[in-house]
Formats: sequence, structure tokens, C-alpha cells
Amino acid sequence: MLARLLVPLVLLGLTWAAPLHAGDAQEKADPFAQVESLLRPEVLLQGVVREEDVTLLFAHLRAALMAAQEGREAPPPPEALSRRAEAIAAEMRARGTLAGLVLLTAFEAAARQALREFAGAAPPAAR
Repeated sequence: MLARLLVPLVLLGLTWAAPLHAGDAQEKADPFAQVESLLRPEVLLQGVVREEDVTLLFAHLRAALMAAQEGREAPPPPEALSRRAEAIAAEMRARGTLAGLVLLTAFEAAARQALREFAGAAPPAAR
């Protein structure tokens, strides 16, 4: 199971890391220049929820609504919907982890850059 999650995580990392190394010198000086575009919802969610998932969800909601109208208990979610919900949750955990790692990398680069600038601007220590 770990390998099942690790492979997509590594592939996503490689896909998302490439734009971080692209760009001109000014973009490279700003560690956050590419991060914002990588963390847009349409990028994070791309390919996760499919049209079939929406169909499954709304079919279940219709069945629950009809059961409520008839005074019955709502049916449990179909197995297919439960499987997709688990798969979507696993994918979002992996993408969330990757987004966190990308942000940490950017924060680390910014901290190092600030430290270099501070060290370069500091007056020599008096002895």
C-alpha cells in the first residue's frame, strides 16, 4: 500500500518540481515565484474527481432523497462510491503532502536567502 501511494507522490513531485527550477534569474531569486501557480485549486484537484464520481454521488443523493420522502432510512452509499471516496482521499493526502513539501522548500530557500543577505549586510564584529 505504501508503494501505491509513494509512486504517485514521487511522480507528482517530479512534475511540480520542474517549474520551480525554470525561469529567469529574478524568478530564481524569489523562492515563492512559482509556488503560487502550483497551489491553485485547479492544479491540486486536476484529475482527482471525475465525471463518473459526480454521477455516483448524485445517484446516491437521489436515492437518499426518495427514501426520506417515503419515510425510509437512507440507503448506505454504494460500494463504488465508497471506493472512489477512499481513492480521492488518498490522492488528496498525497497531493497535500507534496504541496506542504513544496512550501517548506520555498520557505527554506527564502530563509537561506534572507540569512545570506543579512550576513552580507552586517557590519564587521568589533573585537
